Amino acid sequence: MGMLRSATGVQQGDPLGPLLFSLVLHGLILKIAEDDMCGELLFNKWYLDDGVLAGTSLSVRAALDVISSLGPSLGLYINFAKCEVFGKAELSAFPSEITKRYHTPQLEILGAPIGNEEFCNNFVINKQSSVSFLLQQLQGLENPQLALALLRKCAAFCKMTHISRVTPPTLIKSSLSEFDDSIHHCFTECLALNLSPQSSGWKQACLSLSRGGLGLRSVAVHSTAAYLGSVSSSSPDLASSHYVIDALNLFNLQVSAEDTVSIPLPTKSHFQHDLSQRIENCQFHALYNSGSLADRARLLSISSAHASSWLQVVPSPRQGCDMATSEMQWGIKWWLGLPLTPELGVCAYCPDKALDAHHAVTCKFGGDVVARHNALRNAIFDFCKRALLNPKLEAGAGLGHERRLTRPADILIPSWSNGDKPAAIDVSITSPLKSNILSEAGVVAGAAARQTEERKHTCNDTICSELGWKCVPLVVETFGAWGRTAGQFFGELASRLAAQSHSSKTTMLNNIYGRLSLILVRANARAFNARLATTMDLLEG
Repeated sequence: MGMLRSATGVQQGDPLGPLLFSLVLHGLILKIAEDDMCGELLFNKWYLDDGVLAGTSLSVRAALDVISSLGPSLGLYINFAKCEVFGKAELSAFPSEITKRYHTPQLEILGAPIGNEEFCNNFVINKQSSVSFLLQQLQGLENPQLALALLRKCAAFCKMTHISRVTPPTLIKSSLSEFDDSIHHCFTECLALNLSPQSSGWKQACLSLSRGGLGLRSVAVHSTAAYLGSVSSSSPDLASSHYVIDALNLFNLQVSAEDTVSIPLPTKSHFQHDLSQRIENCQFHALYNSGSLADRARLLSISSAHASSWLQVVPSPRQGCDMATSEMQWGIKWWLGLPLTPELGVCAYCPDKALDAHHAVTCKFGGDVVARHNALRNAIFDFCKRALLNPKLEAGAGLGHERRLTRPADILIPSWSNGDKPAAIDVSITSPLKSNILSEAGVVAGAAARQTEERKHTCNDTICSELGWKCVPLVVETFGAWGRTAGQFFGELASRLAAQSHSSKTTMLNNIYGRLSLILVRANARAFNARLATTMDLLEG
């Protein structure tokens, strides 16, 4: 058998194939635009080999003639059997092989509904029916961690992104709201939560992860950003359309005065993302301004960089990245600021303290604070070993009778940076809800972590200096916000790991924060659940 040579044409699977095809097609599209007979053509848009032509009957027919006459020399042939023509007038001038529809256009083009409000809403509702089965299957999963990950990534906003970008939001507002309701129902069923669509908890859940939410964005709310972003990037000449004006007016009602947009629309890249951020800024500040001081401190902490990494970890028992059902349910309630339990009295270990989340994750009795610290320390130690940094645990003990209990280094890295001193890593967890920092933590993100970093330097700098070490405090707040020094350390650690594993620094950094964030939330949940179980036993006794 002879050799099969790939010599001509665009080959299936070639990543350059679409570009090469578009380069050939582009010349043909320009010929259509330049042809005098096509002068009344109103629309001439293509997605690779799928084109849409709109205008008078004569101009559309003339465009087909251009393609039929010039296309074959470029290797392009029209498949009339796959074409459709819509119009109210006589369509006999078009080839007989083309399907002809003489009614008022109510049609679908490349997954986009073209028609009146009733038609477009029904189109979206039919689209939802294909998602309903997936949502039902998610509700049947016994693993809420996995269910939430799949809901956010595979069944929520992503299912309606295309429709939202190509359809005026005023035509599909009601059907998109129905879709949002189905996502809310699926979420509450998967997590066994009693959470109304109007509650502050659900409003927070609809924010992006970077804003302290769960990434379950409302399609109805963000459809304005999607549509305007699409118009801006693909058809700025349509900006004067009443559909665009209506979407613009609706968007401006969703944002603050300084974030409004006007015609002409900017043509910068990522415009949809920018518009959605403006909507979320308004939503976040509404939640922040309506919350208590503790709520404000929580929102600022969870919206800090990498605090939400535990929600992006792929659930995997083999890699130790799984959460039990009770842990996941507690973590979500705690994240959203929801009531965690009925009134159950006081902490079993501290009779003078009420059993609430803040006390549970800071209570020094029962061993949970130590277990959480050690779990984080050991994970960081493991990353350092993988980076071939030759780390040592609990360095510095037994420095003399007056300091025999001093351990300025949870982890000691003998050679951290070129020519630098050994790094004495001191891992600490602090709460932004502590009375001595709450007033500042409710205004400044990361205030509790910064305060603890300063205290660690005060306590350990002298000791470390005597030993020839450099104090490196890695501080994280109970809600997941890391201190500045930790950010610098993990960035360098990710570079070392990337060099060893041939992965990107970003990938390794995400792995570090994801694993540590999950350990933190899981340990917090276990601390609360341990106290809850003990308290229930006492009440039943």
